[in-house]
Amino acid sequence: MIGPVGTAENERLTTRLGRERYLRRRPAGFGEDADITARIAIAAEADRALRTATGTMSGTDPRIAAMAAERASAALAAIGREAAAMTLLLSVPEEMPEAAVREYLRPAYAAAAFEDVIIVREKRENVLAHVSACGEQTADAGTAAETGTTEDAAEAGAADTAGQPAGDADNAAEPTWYIVMAGTAGIEGTLLLYEANRETMEARYPKHFLESAEELPKKATTAEIIRAGLAGGAAAAVPGGDGGVYGALWKLGEKLRCGMRIELPAIPIAQITIETCEMIDTDPYQIPAGGSVLFVTAEPEKLLRALQDAFSETGAPADAAVIGYLTKESARVLENRGEERYLEPYRGGI
Repeated sequence: MIGPVGTAENERLTTRLGRERYLRRRPAGFGEDADITARIAIAAEADRALRTATGTMSGTDPRIAAMAAERASAALAAIGREAAAMTLLLSVPEEMPEAAVREYLRPAYAAAAFEDVIIVREKRENVLAHVSACGEQTADAGTAAETGTTEDAAEAGAADTAGQPAGDADNAAEPTWYIVMAGTAGIEGTLLLYEANRETMEARYPKHFLESAEELPKKATTAEIIRAGLAGGAAAAVPGGDGGVYGALWKLGEKLRCGMRIELPAIPIAQITIETCEMIDTDPYQIPAGGSVLFVTAEPEKLLRALQDAFSETGAPADAAVIGYLTKESARVLENRGEERYLEPYRGGI
């Protein structure tokens, strides 16, 4: 059983951390006339003011607490920080046995070191794992102001306007900002759905195929991929989470206050994810996407090479690909073999 954390519950949790006011504010400088390079720099400046991040998962799978810890670490990495202290809040059903509670704690402790663990018994059917983390600036934290938004990037874009996507040619002074996705769609969701439907799937698919589901998250942590991407020239990073790839794309657009055009077939996705979602009739691009990252860069080939070099031994981001580009207009368009539709707003938590 899995599901996104609802807006009301997310607001309750973020208010507890004192971040609600920040999450709702609109940083100064955004406007229809601001080019994308400026918007990226403004967002990066706002990120550097942050010192905390959260990760939240709900469901009945004992791995959700460990996944929440990885989400928090990834969110810190995206703002150029590394976890210095983490706290786990575990909300469990009132009648859950202590042995069952320990089943959730065991993988969480294996994944992260916690400064404090709080267990709350509430009137609920599933378990909610909420990790809050504060971080220290990493030594090589080069977010947009130091990497992708430099004058060199702008000059590189101006020098080769012939390769710009249609619609951006009238803005020759600004580089084209591409979206690169590292990791496959729906890694978290695939694991949790597979576990919830294991008997049905084992009766339908061969063992070697099902084993590919367990291999999805073993290549590298999301935080490691983000740090490698930022070091490789990415100007911004948004880790996947609730809402799937679509939710991450929407959050990226809100973060930078811009539109985008996305080629749906370009999004990396594993066959096991497609098969799992077809079996239960759900959209693979909307199941939990922790483990994947969206990067923004003016030099996509350079970023892809950097990711490949950083994980040459493990092959972690072998599924990294350019999936689209940003636009100044507000429309967020999904293109699929000649058909177009608009990305719908993400209704879950931040």
